[in-house]
Formats: sequence, C-alpha cells, structure tokens
Amino acid sequence: MPIEQTNFPPDYRSVREMIEEKVAGCEAVIHVVGIRYGAEPDPSTLSEGAARRSYTQMEADIARKLEKKLYLFVCPEDFPYDQATAESEELQALQRAYRAEIAKGEILRTEVKDREELGRKVRELQFELEKLKSEIGRNQRRVVVSLVVLLLLLGGIGAGIWRLPDVVKKEVGYDRGRAREQLVADIKAEAQKKIVEAGDDWRKTIEIEEWRDQQLSELDRFLDRIQQTFDAGEATESYRKATDLLAAKGADEALAYLQARGNQRKSQIEMQANRRDQEEAGLRNLLQEELLAASLLETKFRFDDAEAKYRQVLEKSGSWPKARNDFTWFLITRGEVIDPAAGNAKLQEALELCRGTLSFASRQTAPQDWAATQNNLGWMLRDLGERRSGEQCAQYLQQSVVAYRAALEVRTREQLPRDWAATQNNLGIVLTVLGERASGEQSAECIQQSLAAYRAALEVRTREQLPQRWAAMQSNLGMVLRDLGERASGEQGAHYLEQSLAAYRAALEVRTREQLPQGWAATQGNLGNLFSVLGRRVTGEQGAQYLEQSVAAYRAALEVYTREQSPQDWAAMQGNLGSVLSVLGERTSGEQGVQYLQRSVDSLENALSIFTPEAAPYQNSLARANLEKAKAALHKISSH
Repeated sequence: MPIEQTNFPPDYRSVREMIEEKVAGCEAVIHVVGIRYGAEPDPSTLSEGAARRSYTQMEADIARKLEKKLYLFVCPEDFPYDQATAESEELQALQRAYRAEIAKGEILRTEVKDREELGRKVRELQFELEKLKSEIGRNQRRVVVSLVVLLLLLGGIGAGIWRLPDVVKKEVGYDRGRAREQLVADIKAEAQKKIVEAGDDWRKTIEIEEWRDQQLSELDRFLDRIQQTFDAGEATESYRKATDLLAAKGADEALAYLQARGNQRKSQIEMQANRRDQEEAGLRNLLQEELLAASLLETKFRFDDAEAKYRQVLEKSGSWPKARNDFTWFLITRGEVIDPAAGNAKLQEALELCRGTLSFASRQTAPQDWAATQNNLGWMLRDLGERRSGEQCAQYLQQSVVAYRAALEVRTREQLPRDWAATQNNLGIVLTVLGERASGEQSAECIQQSLAAYRAALEVRTREQLPQRWAAMQSNLGMVLRDLGERASGEQGAHYLEQSLAAYRAALEVRTREQLPQGWAATQGNLGNLFSVLGRRVTGEQGAQYLEQSVAAYRAALEVYTREQSPQDWAAMQGNLGSVLSVLGERTSGEQGVQYLQRSVDSLENALSIFTPEAAPYQNSLARANLEKAKAALHKISSH
C-alpha cells in the first residue's frame, strides 16, 4: 500500500495526521533511504526546537512510534537514481544528517547497490510473511483462546461502568487505565482457575503460567489495536455492531454475530482479491505484447533496443516469473556470443536474476515457473563453469547438474514430455563438460550419465515430430560418443567413434547451411573434433587424411562463425584448428610442415585475442599451451 502524500484528497486534518492514519493500518512499513530529502511541511509551522522532517522521514518516525515493523533499505551515493533537479544545499544537508542518524541509530538495515537488488530484497519480505503465517498457524489456538477470554472479560465489565457503546459510536478514546486494571486482574484470575484444574500436572501448570505472562505482556498491544481501529476511522458497521454486542451481551453474542457474518465477509474478500487479480492479469496481458516486441527486436539484431525493452517490462511486472525468465534467457544467449568479459557480466546478472526469481516462485506455488527458472539457472551455471578452471569450474558445473535435476522433478515425461526431453538434453550437455574436466572414475561416470540423458531425450525428440531438436540431440550424442571413443581402446573405441560419426552425419541431414547455418556450423565444429581424435589415433596416410578432414570441418564452421558476430565460437574454432594444424606440422617434413605450423601459430594467436586470462582462463591456458608447443615444433623443424 504505497503512501503518496501528494495525492491525498482535501481533508480537515494535517498531512501528518493523514500519514499516521495510513501507517496505523499497516502491519509493517518499508522505508527506502536515498540521497534526496523531498517534500516537507512548512518549516515555519514547526514548534520551537522541533526537528525538520520530510514526509518520507516522518512516515518512518510514525512507524517507530506505533511500534510497527520497520524495514530499512539504504541506497548508497552511487545508486542509479532517477534524474531530477538538484535540491538546495540546505535540503541536501538535512538528508545527509538523516542518513548519518540512520547509520548510527538503526541496527537492522539493508544496503542495496542497485534497483534489481532493491526489488529482490523487498520481494524477499514475502518470506517474512510466510514465516508469520506459519507462526500464527502454530499459535492460533492459543491466540483465539486468549482473545475469547479478553472478550469475555470485556463483556463482563458492563456498559454502565465503561460505556463502551458510546465510546465506539463517538469514535473517541476510552478509559484505558481502568480497562487495563480489570483485564490484568481477570487474566490472573482465569490463569489461577486453570492451574487449579491442572492439579498435579506440573507441565500443564508451567504452560498456563507462560500463557498468563504472555497475555499480560501482550495486553497493551491489544488495547492499542482497539483504539487504533476507531482512531483510524476503519471500524466497519459490523465491527461497531460486534463491539456493541460485546459490551451489552458478552463475547458469546459478539462471536456468534461475527461468525454469522463470516460467509458474507469471505465473499467480499474474494471479490477484492479477484479484482486485484484481474487488474494484474490485464497488466500482464499488455506486458506480453512488450515481451513479443522485445523478441522481435532480437530477430532484427537490435539487441540494445531489445534489452532496454526487457528491462522496462521487468520494472513494471514485479514478481512475474515469465518476464524474469524471458529476460534471463536473453542475458544468457547474449552472454554466450559477445566478448567474454562483457558476456561474463551478462551471465552474472542472469544468475542474480534467477536467484531472485527463485526467492518468490516456489515449487509449491508456481511449479512450472520454478522449473523454468531452474532450467535457466542450470544453463548459465554451465556457461560460467566452462569459462572457469579448477575448483570454481567444478563447483559451477556441479551446481548446474543440481539445477537441471531439480527442474526434472517438475518436468516429468508423463506431464511435460517436451520440456522433460529438453532438460534431459541440457543435463546431458553439462555432464559431458563435467566429464571432460574431471578425471578417473568421476569422469567416466559423468560421461555414461550424459549418454543415458541423451538417449532418454531421443525417445521423445523424434525426427518426424521435432526435426531441428532431434538434429541438435544427434549432434550432442555424437559429442559424448566421441568422448567415450577417446577413452576406450581397440574395437570398443572404434565402435564408439563410428557411432559418433553416424550421429553427426544424421544431424547434418537436417542442419543444412541454407536452413540452419548456426546449427550446421556447430555440427561442423563437432565433426572437426571427431576427425581430430581419429587422426591422432592412427599414423600414416590414413591419419593425415583424418586430420585434413578435421581442418576442412573447422574452416567450414568459420565461414559462419565470424569474429564480429560470434567472437567466442570463432575463437573456439580457431583454437581447435590451431591444435590440429600443429599435429599435421609435426608429422610433416620440409616446407609443408613449416606452413602447417605457421598457420597453427596464427590460429592460436587469434584464439588468444578473445580468450584472455581474465575472461576465459581455461580456454586461455589450453590455447597458450598449444601455442607454445606449436612454436617449439616450428623452431625445431626450421632449424633443420
């Protein structure tokens, strides 16, 4: 419930009184502290010695006075604030003083660095609400019993002594002191009665004593709530009637009346909730159009415009998982193809966005959105893992596996067969990478699990129903079979490599350069890797032929993967090409060997121009090692 002081209607009360009414009706107050002081009451109307406060600061002060939960979010100096006319030095000084006051006096506060973090932290307060609901559920019986006792006691005081009906109707204060004395005495008496009934059950006696002390400590809060309801003008006709009945006839009559009104009240609440849902649904329908526009901007290669559109949708969509997941996927796909340093930043933003989405889209409340977010999370963690080395790489890849397996808990073959197959495919990819980076039994186990994931997905992704996705799966299957072929020797290794070649050729039947140039290039790159493995396994003329086929496949891929449009894919192909040319150079004598090695050095240096140590440490170290090897071989053959 945002409090907009500038939009208050004409009223006989001061703005402060209107703010106090609003805050009194809230369970908690969110207070965002920036660097702008903002609007304030006329300073000349302040009493002598009174501190100047902006209306926003005033809200926080009133929340403290009314003992409301107060959540403080402090924005730093370099927070991406809106552009606005500069305030006077006097107002800036007042805001600096307030920020210093907050820093010294407030223990519980959260500093947020940007809008995304602020939005996420505010939405995380939903968990506070869920915890409160759980706590209320556990204590509901105790609370209801205590309130019934209080209502009985209030009913027993009588209209002649307290004249509660007149108080309610006039909406003025009541004799709080006398009411409190009566309630203290009656709570103690009721507790003593329960203790006598408990007899020798000392556990029950301790429980009753704790209950008594709890009620006494909560008594002032209870009395405050009664007064605040009337002071705020929020007492409905039914509320007044129930209070009249409470004073005149007791708690039983008041409770019976409230229960009789229960169905009508429930209907009104549902009506309000439906109205809110309809408004939210209408907004999301409009935002769907914006998401479509963003996607179309992508197809026109207007990526900056598309990103701006996605961010606009995100600002307006709140906690809508679809908008967040769509933008996350945009960041992932951009992060994969742009310069590695900038790409890492995109992936890190996507990672934070995913984690924020998972903070409010739970498996219980929004299972499919939750699964989609887990799938996105798995994808970006794999991307980040592939760009790292050592322990950090392994952690990212293992977290990716966990995310995909979490998604598969919702994306089952029975309920969502296509999503299930897509996630199995993604799981197979990351397990392949993990197997390549690991060693020993762990590596072999990952590769076997990867093979099982691909074969499972192909049971759903048939060529007849989903030809393009089937082709992508065949290419991925070829990769894992190639890896198994590298690990095995003799006939078994040769069998795996033959199956890998068959899978790649099957993929190329669908992934043609004319129809799917990017998929064609990716499969050509995989084919180059396979021929490289075959060429290294055998020597002589057959080995040389395999290596030449590998070179041809990499060069075919580079016809599509250009440095300008796909720098990372271009660099990967350059690195692979340089490695194969180096092997050819070592196996060839004379001038031709020198040419192979010189081209190898050129290709590897091209790869290193993109794969810097900071942006892609694993790829950088691999290309650098191959470059040093090629230079050493070139020096050796040149000296002869």
